Amino acid sequence: MTDADVAAAGIEPRTLTAAVAAALADLGAGLASQLPKQTLSTGDGGFFLTVAGVVPALELAISKWASYRPGRAGSPGVSTSAILATRYGDAANLAFIEGMLATWLRTAATATAAAQALCAEPPARLALVGFGPTNQWTLRYLAAVLPPREVRVAVRSAASAARAEAAPGMLPESCPVSVTTDVAAAVRGADLAVSATGARTALADLGTLAERGVAVSLDGSQTWRTGARDLVVTDRAADATAIFTPGAWPGHGEGRRVLADLAGSAVADVALVAALLGITRGEARL
Repeated sequence: MTDADVAAAGIEPRTLTAAVAAALADLGAGLASQLPKQTLSTGDGGFFLTVAGVVPALELAISKWASYRPGRAGSPGVSTSAILATRYGDAANLAFIEGMLATWLRTAATATAAAQALCAEPPARLALVGFGPTNQWTLRYLAAVLPPREVRVAVRSAASAARAEAAPGMLPESCPVSVTTDVAAAVRGADLAVSATGARTALADLGTLAERGVAVSLDGSQTWRTGARDLVVTDRAADATAIFTPGAWPGHGEGRRVLADLAGSAVADVALVAALLGITRGEARL
């Protein structure tokens, strides 16, 4: 399968968001498993990485090989991804998916599922830190599943600013969109913020979000400065149960803010592949 095949499958955002949330809930409950992400640095800001996971309820396992090569100054880097999908029961190979669209979709679905679970109420003010392909797809998914009433986009380059001009077309006409190079201004008072920049240093302060505000980091927890009262949760193991199991999240209390550090889970890739292949949970025939 290529990016064109993934696009042609026409997976609905609500469908994939629910599927990814269920797979991550399985992970937290010990009903699915995955290997720790393995990364090989190239020494110049690039890397190769591999992940693998299995979700028995979907009768699927995947292994994934991906890479990132930084671009020249002012130019975007280059990412690659290839997923091999295998049947859980007899290890028969079922599909090979090459291209970044699958990863962007599953990441957007994961961010949306986390926001849906952690936000005390639908977020009125959404801030996006970075507007590369990952956050573009995240905006599309949030618009479909958890639509905001206002969107602020923080960018750091002219190329990102040009891409951000497309943001209004992803939202209802009644939703205003502003674009700024001031990250602090973009996140101040936001109910939900999503960062996807690849930054290695802190760009924003969690404490400037609205009370009970939620930040979803798709580029590592180092992007956000946190305080003693703030909560940090992840998409790994036990935290995944608290975030993604319906009714399991007890709330985070008055005035407390949450940072969801989503490193990317192989079981989310399994959910994406299952959606592509038309596999539903508990289905025995593949």
